[in-house]
Amino acid sequence: MKSPDAVIWNPVMSDCSRHEPPAPRQGDIGIPRRRAFDAAAFEQAIGDLLAACGVAPDAAHMGRTPQRVRELWQGRLLGGYDLDPAAALGDGFADHRGDMVVVRGIAVHGVCPHHLVPFRGLAHVAYLPGGRLHGFGRIARLVDAVGHRFTYQEWMTRDIAEALMQHGKARGAACVVEAEQLCLLLGEDRRGDERVITQSFVGEFESSPQWRNEFLRAIAGGRRGD
Repeated sequence: MKSPDAVIWNPVMSDCSRHEPPAPRQGDIGIPRRRAFDAAAFEQAIGDLLAACGVAPDAAHMGRTPQRVRELWQGRLLGGYDLDPAAALGDGFADHRGDMVVVRGIAVHGVCPHHLVPFRGLAHVAYLPGGRLHGFGRIARLVDAVGHRFTYQEWMTRDIAEALMQHGKARGAACVVEAEQLCLLLGEDRRGDERVITQSFVGEFESSPQWRNEFLRAIAGGRRGD
């Protein structure tokens, strides 16, 4: 039996039971970082968090917790801040072909700015080459550079598509992200299988229903529960 999907902007997404669309913004990817990651301050903050929870930071099994948490957040959850999307995608190579390229099922995660908990899922990405082709692994790395930040799923989806247009010189780009939002799954009276689907179409994917339909057909077999 298939799980129910919450398609943006369904009220089930709430904050996370009263979720409101994030305000439009220009230029930045995700929530911008204005200074470098401070490893020492982060570990101190984790120690303070444990103490605030009533747990001694030096209790048994907790001695290296601040370090472990810092390594996870710095290296993975927020690792996209150290990746330039343009560098992640690279220059590709010149090619005259213009057929649609689809990379389906790219693992992706981000961190909800409201609750500081991760969300995770799959990104399905397509582009229409505008004179250049890009390695499939490079596209996955671009998804990491965009997603591994403090961000909203809605923003991430659009930012991935726009990055392919800006840095990949594509004629059109599309992205669908299907994710489990931990802040939603932890809410009261939740079944634990709610998923959120966000979509973004730019360039020729936005103007052409035919390209959109071709893309959606191409990823139809890769959705969870299908």
